[in-house]
Amino acid sequence: MTPARLRLWIAVSAGLLVAAIAGFFVYDRWQGRSFGHDVPNGLGSSVQQSTDGFTHSESRGGHTIYSLHASKAVQFKTDGHLELHDVSITLYSAQGAPSNRIYGSTFDWDPAHGIARAMGEVQIDLQGSPASSAQAGKPTADDGEDKNTVHVKTSGLVFNKQTGLASTTEGIEFRLAEAAGSATGASFNSQTGIMILDADVAFNSSVGGSPLSVRARHAQYDRASRLLYLLQDVTDYADSHSSSDQATVSFRADGSAYQVEAQGNVIFTSSDGQQINTRQAHIDLGPKSEPEQAVLDGGVLYVANNAARLLHGSASSGTLLFGAQSTIKHAQLRDAVSLVDEEKLQPVSSVSDKSRQNPPESTTRQVGATKVDVDFAPGSDRPPEAEHILAVGGARLNVHTIYAKTPPEDTTVQGDQLFATLADGDVLSSLRGTGHTSLVVVSPNGVKQSSTGDNLLLTFAPPNPPPAKPEAKTRKGKTDTPTPRPASQLQTAVQVGNVTLNQETPAKPADAGAQPAGGVPAVTTAVAQRAAYDAATQVVQLSGDPRIRDASGELSAAFIEMDRSTGNANATGGVKATYRQSSGQQQSLAFTGAGPVHVVADHAHLDHATDLTTFYGKTGELSRLWQGSDSVSAPVLELSRVRATLAAHGPGGDAAAVNAVFTSSPSNAKGPAPAPPPTAQTSVVRLQSRTLFYADADHKAVFSGAVVAQTSSGVLHSSFMDVYFTPAPAQATHGPAPQSPGKTPDLQGGQVSKIVARGAVELQQPGRKGIGENLTYTAEDGKFVLTGTSATPPRLFDQVRGTVTGTALIFNDRDDSVLVSGGASKAETQTRVAK
Repeated sequence: MTPARLRLWIAVSAGLLVAAIAGFFVYDRWQGRSFGHDVPNGLGSSVQQSTDGFTHSESRGGHTIYSLHASKAVQFKTDGHLELHDVSITLYSAQGAPSNRIYGSTFDWDPAHGIARAMGEVQIDLQGSPASSAQAGKPTADDGEDKNTVHVKTSGLVFNKQTGLASTTEGIEFRLAEAAGSATGASFNSQTGIMILDADVAFNSSVGGSPLSVRARHAQYDRASRLLYLLQDVTDYADSHSSSDQATVSFRADGSAYQVEAQGNVIFTSSDGQQINTRQAHIDLGPKSEPEQAVLDGGVLYVANNAARLLHGSASSGTLLFGAQSTIKHAQLRDAVSLVDEEKLQPVSSVSDKSRQNPPESTTRQVGATKVDVDFAPGSDRPPEAEHILAVGGARLNVHTIYAKTPPEDTTVQGDQLFATLADGDVLSSLRGTGHTSLVVVSPNGVKQSSTGDNLLLTFAPPNPPPAKPEAKTRKGKTDTPTPRPASQLQTAVQVGNVTLNQETPAKPADAGAQPAGGVPAVTTAVAQRAAYDAATQVVQLSGDPRIRDASGELSAAFIEMDRSTGNANATGGVKATYRQSSGQQQSLAFTGAGPVHVVADHAHLDHATDLTTFYGKTGELSRLWQGSDSVSAPVLELSRVRATLAAHGPGGDAAAVNAVFTSSPSNAKGPAPAPPPTAQTSVVRLQSRTLFYADADHKAVFSGAVVAQTSSGVLHSSFMDVYFTPAPAQATHGPAPQSPGKTPDLQGGQVSKIVARGAVELQQPGRKGIGENLTYTAEDGKFVLTGTSATPPRLFDQVRGTVTGTALIFNDRDDSVLVSGGASKAETQTRVAK
């Protein structure tokens, strides 16, 4: 767009300067020399008169300067004026060759006042500049005339020898082989070298087969400084239009223009809806008057409006650089740069691909920065297209998409610098951010995902072309506007250096259960040194000490993968997790403690649909969960925070795969028994089994498969074992425990209240052993009740008393007594065995 307008201004200078200025200058030289010096009063002896008229010439240094021929000459005695008819003047170059000719029907010369006046029409033929005339091989017309010849026609021309001013108030016309122009009123001062075209300046030509039209209200040329001034200039070329309040063109000695200054309401417009407005434009031109650089200042406004999009932007100033064939190669916009691209998509009803469930109705992109640089790629058969865009200084890109059936989607990318690579001029291929980068996406469902980091790289897949439409002719013969090409889709995203990711889900109603009263949004945060997203798999990979945390806990590992399509996640290498009861949470995992739950494992998998996190150990190293002094370790731990359940097992049902340790504080023991002495220690229960399942709602842990429980008083074996816990005080109210700021919660708020062993029960204590089918231990009274079946009643093997049996055997852990309950007579036998 800009090169075409620059060439127009160059054409203006060539047409107006060469035609009008040179014409008046040549006429001035002839008038001054011929009438002022060589034509004496009364046609003196230097004039030779013949039947065909008379001829006069002047020579210097052996070369003819000019020659004059008139068919008739008359001198009037009343006023001394000299009148010449049918005048033809030929001016010669420094080499003596004819260069310019002037024709007129009648001339009047006033020798007293030094004024020459053309009484009728004047025609001037200019053969071009001396430099161009001396060159050989110039193109010529069919009649042999030099194509650079300029023909000038005017009337009412007046020349004042005293002031050196030649002027006319009449119209002036000039034409070349491929151009023509006109003006109303003109003057030329031979002493100052200033030529003025008063009004209605016009120039018409063609460039490359396209029409060129230049108009100005006023024009002035200074021969000494070689400056051309245009007021209210307007240029139309092909399908473009430009105008300004004032334009100044500077010329070199060889006649080529090297600089253009346009000021005041500078406007460039094209037929495809593009327009640039600025207050001042400075254009530097090359040796052949081709544009090299254009500087726009005083505010720049840009608008491009067509059937596919509305593009508008602004900046304080800008610079354009041009390459081969005057095509733009670089553009720079500076200070408060803003660019908005509003894509006009067809209505949903007109989209041919009706299989799309929720097509976009419109997309708006906005770029803001302190400075924006654009590199253009040249093309042999197309205009230059934008290839790279660099935005510096608080760079920001926002994409806002409005859909047909859902709320809009909003994406914002920010950084100290944003560098974009484009394909085909307007399709985003990649976007690289440097320094304080951020990416924020608000999806139609209200989920807000954001990330920050030192550097960011986004790559985009090329868009699929829209379905072809049959070309339809309108009543005006124009084709319908094609469907706009859809935007490119995100392919990969990589962010490195102090990466922080946040996901914020919309607030739910207060009765949703998972949210506290008032509907506080749920926020999940992840930190890492590197985050990578692949659109094909919808997987986000975190590395470099990654951590994920929310209101109820935190998870870290060497490497974490998150699937955005399913919400699932995988953590690998040195997995560590901490879970705590968040405000308003109705349930949390707790055994005998009220503090946070910690887990370590080799790797873990989070299933979003079932809300189940599975932790895996590795060979020689089990995964381990603990809360306070209670712990569970196994090859596999399955934890559900929503249901507050825990399952532990081995990979193939190995014996003793699960290990658990539970502690109870003696101060929390309940029952009629006296308080233990000060030397009593916390009771510890160690269990082993093939599997474990714990449900916090029941406060019960179920151990299965070769269960072994060890306490300070003995060892208990069974096929199954249920361990019941007294809930911690904070849990008993099903609400958050009141805590003072900075105070650590009581980690030993509960205890083991009851143990029920089932199947192949064997209780081993020092000096004795009991076997049966079922055993119940209650911590409140410290008793073990061992029972069996009618066929196999429980038995006690004592080293001192021998074998004891009965319907039930009751072991008292506090006084070390055994109560034997008999058969149908319900006789009871009490046996005491020394420890």
